Parts: sequence; C-alpha cells; structure tokens
Amino acid sequence: MLITGIKSRPVYDRLQPLPGGTRHIIAGQGSGGRAMLRLLDDMVGQDRPITLLYSQESFSGQDFLAGLQQHPSHQLKVYASNQALIDDLNDLLFDARMGTRLYLAGSESFLGSAMQVATRFDLNRDEVLREHSGTLVRRVWCVHCDTYTENVTQRVYDCPGCGVTLVVRDHYSRRLAAFQAVKADAEVPGELPEAEELDT
Repeated sequence: MLITGIKSRPVYDRLQPLPGGTRHIIAGQGSGGRAMLRLLDDMVGQDRPITLLYSQESFSGQDFLAGLQQHPSHQLKVYASNQALIDDLNDLLFDARMGTRLYLAGSESFLGSAMQVATRFDLNRDEVLREHSGTLVRRVWCVHCDTYTENVTQRVYDCPGCGVTLVVRDHYSRRLAAFQAVKADAEVPGELPEAEELDT
C-alpha cells in the first residue's frame, strides 16, 4: 500500500493472480517489469492464456525485457513508447471477453493512462490490479490549454502547450489521470510561488 499525504492520489495494489480469469493481460513499463516477473512466478502452472505487454520507455532507465523474454510460453509484445502500449491495450480490450483480468505495473503516469483505457471498457475493481513502481514523478494537465506533460518534478513550470507559467496542485484527477496545473500568478500578476521540487 502506498502511503502519501495527497488524499486524491490512488492507493495501489501488489500484483497477484486474480481468481476466475479466462485470459490474463499483464502490461508494464520500465521498472514495472520487476512486478510483472514476480506475478509470472506466482502464475506458474496457470493454464489460461497470458499476454505480456512491455514498454521500454522509462524515466528510471530500468529495463526488464531480458527477464520477460525468459517466459517464451507467453505472448510478449514490446513497445518503444508507453503510448504505443496504451494504444495496443485499447485494441486488446476492445476484443476482450468476460473473464479478462488486467494487471498493470509501472509509473503513476503509465498506470493512470492504462486505467483510462480499462475504465472505457468497464473493467471493474475485481478485474484490474495496479502496482506502482519507480518514482512518483507527475503527469500534469494544464487547465488552460488541455496539454498533458509527463514526468514533472517541479512545482512551477512552463506549459509546453500554451507557454503559461503553471503551478502544480496536489490534486490527482482520476478522470484525467493527472495532477492539475493552473496559472501560477493568477491571483497576483507577476508574483510566482517559490520554485520547489515536488513530493515524488
């Protein structure tokens, strides 16, 4: 369980085999590969199909592809970017049937994006587990231009979409799968909050 001072931040799981699955999709990125490998060890003897999706894009630089390739009995798809994996996950879940179980492991940004897809296809809490891996760098959404920025570590930053100097709020929106950011000097023009590292 993740302990944090941000009440809106999701509480994550530890990946473990979910009962009743007729098909298992295990998706992860970067350091999430460690949790994927642990789950595969826990699923030894599983006679249901297992599909592995792994993105090598990682803020932490950790890569578990070699370990995942040691499980040749399972279909393994490898992606250069998290977005490519998310797009393919959308296609897989579009064709999914009752009994599909989804396991997610990786950064908060990756988990949030993947959960948006799972929610679109009405997967419920008994069908999805999420394990956070790595740092808690933030995915941030600009309220002014609708731009998402990945891996934000500073409280104040310039939006790459509209150029406005933003301040990151400590509110995580599950619908947006991101923290919200607003114009930093909205109350007093020209007066910016102190620059600081975010709690990651």
